[in-house]
Amino acid sequence: MKRILKEKKGSALLLALLVMIMLTFVFIGAVTTSLNDMDIAQNQKQKTSAFYVAEAGLEWAMRALKDNADMLNNDSLEAVINSRPNIGNGTFNVDVSGTLPFKTLTSRGTSQDGKGAVQVVVKRRRNPLNVWNNIIFAGTGQAGNAIAGNISLHGSAHILGDGEPFTDQNGNEVWDDADQYDDLNGNGTWEPGEPLTLDQDGDGVWDPAEPYRDDNGNGVYDGILSVWDLSMDVTGTAHMYNNYENINSALSSRLPAIDTTTFNGEVVQTLNAELRVKHGRVDVSGAATIGFPDQPGGSPPFKETMDGCYVNDGYGGNKGASQVYSDNGTTESYDLGDAMSLPGLYDSYTDPNTGTYYDTYLDYLYNNALVISGDLTLKPGVSLPEQSNSFGSISMDDAGNLIIDGIVYVTGNISLDAGPDKRIPILFDGRGTLVSQGKTDINTHLLSLGEFCTDDVIGFISATDLNIGAGSGDAHLDIMGAFFAQYKITNAKQNQLAGAMVSNYFSISNVPDLFHTPAIVENLPPGMPGGVTINVYTYRIVPGTWREL
Repeated sequence: MKRILKEKKGSALLLALLVMIMLTFVFIGAVTTSLNDMDIAQNQKQKTSAFYVAEAGLEWAMRALKDNADMLNNDSLEAVINSRPNIGNGTFNVDVSGTLPFKTLTSRGTSQDGKGAVQVVVKRRRNPLNVWNNIIFAGTGQAGNAIAGNISLHGSAHILGDGEPFTDQNGNEVWDDADQYDDLNGNGTWEPGEPLTLDQDGDGVWDPAEPYRDDNGNGVYDGILSVWDLSMDVTGTAHMYNNYENINSALSSRLPAIDTTTFNGEVVQTLNAELRVKHGRVDVSGAATIGFPDQPGGSPPFKETMDGCYVNDGYGGNKGASQVYSDNGTTESYDLGDAMSLPGLYDSYTDPNTGTYYDTYLDYLYNNALVISGDLTLKPGVSLPEQSNSFGSISMDDAGNLIIDGIVYVTGNISLDAGPDKRIPILFDGRGTLVSQGKTDINTHLLSLGEFCTDDVIGFISATDLNIGAGSGDAHLDIMGAFFAQYKITNAKQNQLAGAMVSNYFSISNVPDLFHTPAIVENLPPGMPGGVTINVYTYRIVPGTWREL
């Protein structure tokens, strides 16, 4: 019996020893695994950190290319890009290779003991900067908007939303309204001793509102559009097109042929349309779209997608970017910096041909035009005898045939009204511009006699507002021209318009179709603001080329 108990005790001891040995191995394995996991995590952390450094190097390289777009030599570009290689806790080095218009950027990042590398191909592209390269160019904006209302655009749109310039008297870099105070004696003016409830600069003295230039004429200061402000609202049946889809024959029969390009193996018509929004959000809702999905075929085949979209503050609405169809996607930001601005009628101007200086552009126009005092009304059924001088001439017969040449400056308002038969258009012949020192109203069909704008072209410059189809009974007008308003352009009906429009602000309703005429840039009517084209070169990432090495 004792021997059996002794054997059992020995077996139990041996079993316990084996269990302890096994647990020891398990513990050692667990510790080893944990250490390996820690090493892997540390390596991954170092690799991720280095990857971010490499990515930052790539972003820095893109910025350097943009700021030095005239620099073409690869070695020179590398020297500029790598002049400041330190970012946070790491360094990067970017190699530039390839020949124009393509460049390959390879960024290698180092962070502590980790390394990472990324690569992308970019394409250098020419941007001809001219406000008339767009169907709509909007400057300052107004009341938190640049374009209020729904609109169908055929061609490029360029929206700045820069806000109005002001005198920053207290140096806080924002426009300040008048200080507020308790008017203890009720005389309507601040008196020393009356308490200030809002003292913008803390000087203890009531200050009036800072001076500003009221570019859009609404009587209040309008600041830079923010991400919360609406630059453009595309909703319902509103769309942006890269083609002349839905254009009627009254316009299409008078327009020059548009460009063609090869896209996805198909030769298609294109307006080379792009959307650029410097400040403010773009809302897309309902069935509205910016561009359309690519569809082969058609008669004629045309390009559905936008060539590019460059929007700083992103997309909103109930569809947002999901209904934006652009060759460069929906994430690229505005790419032209401060290179573009709206040409103002109240800016000073020097005539490049004579060197003569004018206090305002309006002064230049007045001194180089046929001047008509008072208001001017053009209406089929009512003739206008010829008036002319060495700068310009104008006449119209009772059938609505308008002959215009040069610059015609009207010191009052301009109205183009429908005759007894509202179907009869005003047909313009020649190359001329009507300038209104007041407002301009276009309430009738307005078409070119020959091809627009290579044969016949008309321009409108309004020192205040320009209203298209905003009168009672106006509907479905066919209109051609180049339109500039210092304050606001209103398009109030389902009109079809060919040409280009430039203003600080746009008020649109009833979804008119507006068709850009690219040839207008080279065939502007005389005296139109912003007629000089400046070429700026930028770099754009070629889709699908980004990769981690």
